[in-house]
Amino acid sequence: MFTHAAFSLLQKPKLAIISLLSVLSVVCFHVAVGMRESVILSITNGASFIPFVKSYVTLPCTFLVGALYLSIQRRLGTARTYATINFGLLTYFVLFTLVIMPNYAAWTPSETLIQSYQHQYPLFRFFFGIIAHWPSALFYVFAEIWSIYIFIILFWQVASETLSSSEASKHYPFVSFLISIGTTLASFPVQQMGKSLSPGHVLLAYLLPLSLSVTAIVFFLDYHWGLEKASKKLTPSSTEDPGFFTKAKRLFDNSLSQEVLRIAICLFSFNFLACLFENCFWTRVSHQLSSQQEILDFYSHYILMKGLLSMAASIVNIYLLRHTSWFFVLKITPVVCIVTIHLFLLCHLPQSWGLNSHHMSFFSSASSEILTWCFAFALVLTYASKFSFFDPAKEILIAALPSEERRISKVFADGISGRAGKITGSVVQSLLLSFTHAESVLDIMPLLLLFAASSSVLFASAIRKLQASSKRYIVPSALPEKAT
Repeated sequence: MFTHAAFSLLQKPKLAIISLLSVLSVVCFHVAVGMRESVILSITNGASFIPFVKSYVTLPCTFLVGALYLSIQRRLGTARTYATINFGLLTYFVLFTLVIMPNYAAWTPSETLIQSYQHQYPLFRFFFGIIAHWPSALFYVFAEIWSIYIFIILFWQVASETLSSSEASKHYPFVSFLISIGTTLASFPVQQMGKSLSPGHVLLAYLLPLSLSVTAIVFFLDYHWGLEKASKKLTPSSTEDPGFFTKAKRLFDNSLSQEVLRIAICLFSFNFLACLFENCFWTRVSHQLSSQQEILDFYSHYILMKGLLSMAASIVNIYLLRHTSWFFVLKITPVVCIVTIHLFLLCHLPQSWGLNSHHMSFFSSASSEILTWCFAFALVLTYASKFSFFDPAKEILIAALPSEERRISKVFADGISGRAGKITGSVVQSLLLSFTHAESVLDIMPLLLLFAASSSVLFASAIRKLQASSKRYIVPSALPEKAT
């Protein structure tokens, strides 16, 4: 079954090129994210800055880029929009590596000045920390937005415009498997970055040719199979363009509006929970590792494990989609996500209540590294479940939408709701850190557990309400093929 799916996919040029694009896109994604994490975590107490950066810098930038994407996509078409956003955001990586990093000390406030402000205004100590390292904070933001649009939004937008609805429902599960291969391959360039004394130059050595390659592939797809073109200019007699918000409102008036809304709630809840888990996990890692090279080396092993586990989950997903419904596959993610995240938070409660290693041998220094890798496996399992089970099922549903609604749905669900979930999680953590005067998110674990439980209820409720949709939207290709 699996080899038959692979052969049928690769023997068609269009599907083979989409497959190549998926692999290269996810390699770009993880190379950028690995550098993003190492840049911020290598700063003293940098893990505590992440919620504030996501809340007060990434949030407005995400909405601005989302509005820009919808605007230029309508005017330039998908292929040119891809190139514009790709190279526009990539420019900062070049500037950061070649211009800002060599002059980092000259372009940032002195450490003494920042410390004096932090002592005078302890409630805003993290904000002053961000100001002290504003180039690294901006790199984190640009890498976050670039990875979101190049892989999560624009790749799937290109795929949905290239493939028909039937092709999408049949081949997206195998594309998900190829994405997991790309994740596995990405561990090698990240490992090279970790071995280098200048990780930024290694980043550019990989990212620039990869970016040129994926952009060339998108234009090749556009030339041969035709992606969505720029809209024609309105004539005086034409009806005035209703704009994004009117179109978004209309989206909820059609038959798929409730499904799109529930998918958006699922993505919001998942990303909220993942944010709580991820920030706590990388805070734990930053307590054990200090240098940028150590963090990159750890991240390379982390995504290797993520890729291998995602490959196994994708193979299971191909089988399940052929023998069950997309809704059954969709249900797997909340179960895995809720269980693993709550276990992580519960395991850290003793530390939050002041039970140190003298009382809890489980958290002794001897077991600390092993425990960190156990938590890494739990985080990987959460993301593998989302990428391998939830995302293909979601994309099969969205692929059935008309082009205008599909584009708005992608931005609303992945670009806005998904990002809003992560940013809301960061806002919650940043506020709790400020008002409790805690030094780390690990110190506010009991409060985070309450928010996680509430979000889990919302997640499960949205999934349950999608059950009615599963009876109306049956994927024919999910059924086993009869032998000829």
